[in-house]
Amino acid sequence: LLESAANLFSLLSNPSNISLLTFQLLSAPAIWHLPPHVETVVQVINVFSSASIRLLQRQEKSLATVHFNLQNRLKLGDWTVAVIEGVRAASPRSRHTLVFAGLLQGLTSQRPHSISRSLRTALQDALVVAANLGLRDGSQGTISIDVGLILAVSLAFESLDQRHKASLKHDLLLPVLSSALFFSDDGLHQGYFLSTIDSDVVEGLGRKFHWSTESSSYQQLRSMASSPLIAALGGLSRLAAFSIGQTQNLAVLTRLIQDVCAFSRSLSIQWRQNKLSEVDPSEEMLFLSDETLRSSMLKILHRLCFISSRLGTDTLSHHAFVYLVAVDVLLQDRTQAEEFLRDIQPAKIGQIPKHPLDRSMDRYFLITAEHFASILHTFAVKELLAPAASPYLSIDGDPKLFHIFEAAHCVMLAVLAAPHNIKYAVSQIEPYAGLLFQVFPRLLSPRQFRFAVKQLVRITSPPSLVSEQRPLLAATLLEALHTRLKRADSQPIYGLPEADADGSNTEPMSEQSALVHALIDALPFLSADELENWLPAAVKSIQLIQGPALRSAAKKSFWEVLSNGDMDCNRAAVCVTWWGTRGGRDLLLEDETNGNHAPTMSCALRRTSKL
Repeated sequence: LLESAANLFSLLSNPSNISLLTFQLLSAPAIWHLPPHVETVVQVINVFSSASIRLLQRQEKSLATVHFNLQNRLKLGDWTVAVIEGVRAASPRSRHTLVFAGLLQGLTSQRPHSISRSLRTALQDALVVAANLGLRDGSQGTISIDVGLILAVSLAFESLDQRHKASLKHDLLLPVLSSALFFSDDGLHQGYFLSTIDSDVVEGLGRKFHWSTESSSYQQLRSMASSPLIAALGGLSRLAAFSIGQTQNLAVLTRLIQDVCAFSRSLSIQWRQNKLSEVDPSEEMLFLSDETLRSSMLKILHRLCFISSRLGTDTLSHHAFVYLVAVDVLLQDRTQAEEFLRDIQPAKIGQIPKHPLDRSMDRYFLITAEHFASILHTFAVKELLAPAASPYLSIDGDPKLFHIFEAAHCVMLAVLAAPHNIKYAVSQIEPYAGLLFQVFPRLLSPRQFRFAVKQLVRITSPPSLVSEQRPLLAATLLEALHTRLKRADSQPIYGLPEADADGSNTEPMSEQSALVHALIDALPFLSADELENWLPAAVKSIQLIQGPALRSAAKKSFWEVLSNGDMDCNRAAVCVTWWGTRGGRDLLLEDETNGNHAPTMSCALRRTSKL
C-alpha cells in the first residue's frame, strides 16, 4: 500500500487527487486501525520523502515520461502545496508531522536550495505547528505515535533554521523524547535486553563463557540495534541536547534527570544479573570465547568512534588495548574479518559524507581495514577497501579532512604491500604514485608522504614479487621524486595538523626538504646496484635544500640511514665503499670543509700546531 502510494504521488497531475491521496494515507484503517509499529511510521515518512525526491529530479532533468507530457505535470511547488492541503484536522496532529518531515527531508537534504525560500518557510512553519499541537494532544494518542512524532522532528531538525528550532515546545518534547528513548519497546527497553542474554550465555570448554551469534538473544539484540529509533540515536541526542538548552521548566529538567537515573539503575541491575558481568575486564581473554570477543567488541568501538576520534585513542589506554586485542583475535579468521568489515563499511561507498559523525565512522573503517588488508581476498579488497578509500584520495579534497586522507593512504599502501595482491598491485602502483605527488603537500603531511614513498620503494624493489614483473618501478619513482625536487617550494609547510613536527627537528619542513627526506628514507630498500647510483644523488639533493637548519637535519637523517643497521650486508658494503674510497664523505661534508670547519676528533691537534 505504501509503496503504491509513493509511485502514485510522483505520477498524479491533478492537485485534488494528490490532496485526497495524502488525506487517505493519514487516515487509512489498514495503516492506523491498530497502534502502528515504528517501522510503519518511518515508511510513511519515506513515502513523501521519496516522492518529493523523484519530482525534484524530474524537474531538474526536464525529462518526459511515458505517462504524461511535460506540460501536463505539476510544478514542484504546486505539487507540494497540494500535498499540504491534504493534511486535514481529521487525522491526529502527530501524523501531520510525518508528511512535513518527509517533504523537508526530500526537498532540502540533498539540494538545500532546490525550493523557494517562501515554500521552505511554509514547510518549517507547518512542521513546528503540527509538532507542537501533537505534543499538546499527546495524551490522546499512542506511544507509537509519539515515537513517530519525535522521529519526524529529529529527521527534519537539521533542515530547520534557528528560529523554527527554538519555536518547538521543548518543555513538552523533552519528556516524550526521554520516555521513548529509555523506556519504550522501540527504544532501549529500560535496559531489559541485557537480562535476556543471560540464558543464552553457556559455559563451554576450558570454562569459557560462550554467547552464540545464532542465539535468540543475540538476534534480538541485533534486531534492536537496527530498529529506526536506535538507528536514529545520533540525531535524537542532538535534538535532546538542544531541547535541554531551550527549556526553562525546572520540573522538566528534574524529570529528565530522574529518567536517566532510573534507566542507568535498571541497566546496572540487568548487567549484574548477567553471567558476563562476572568476568573481570582483565580476565576476558581467559573466560570469554573467541566468537564472543571477536567482532562484537570491534562493532561496539565502531559505534563509539565519534568519542574516541575527539579524545584520541592514544589517550584512552583501555580503548586502545581492547581495540588491538579484538583486531588480533579477528585476524585469525579471514571470513569473520571480511563479514565484520562489511557490517561497518561506509553507508555510501564512493563519496565523502557531509556529516562529521559519518566521516568519523569512515575514518574508523579505514583505520581498522588497514589491519586486515594482509589477509583479505583480492576481490574483497576491490569491493570494500579500495572503493571506501578512493574518495579520500582525491586531489580536490578538503585539507580539514587531513586525518581521514592519511588513513585512506595507509589502507592503499597496506593493500599494495600484501603478497597475494600482486596482480592488483602491479596495476595500481603507478596511478597511486602519480596521485601521491599530486596531493602533496596540500593534502598530505611530509611525514605521511615520506612513509608512502618509502613503502612504495620497498614494494617495488627486490626481492618483492612486483619487482620481478616491473623491475624499473623503484628507479622510476625516485626519478620522479628527483625531478619534482628541482621545482619544489622551499618555504615551510603550515596548515596541516602534525605536518609541522618531524622527530629530527622542531622547525616545519618545506616541500623541498620533505622530498629529500623521502629519498633518503627509501635508500635501504634499493638494490645494491641502484643504491650505488642514488647515494651521490641523495647527497647532491641535500645540498639543494635552502635553510641551514633543514639542510643539517637532512644530513643527520642521511647519516642515520647509513649507520643505524637498516641496510643488509650487501647494501652496507656498498655504503662503506662509497663513503670511504669513492668520495662520499667529502661530498656530504663539502660545504663544511670549504672554510675552517673541517671535522676533527675531540682533542685532536691541528696541522698548524707547533707541537
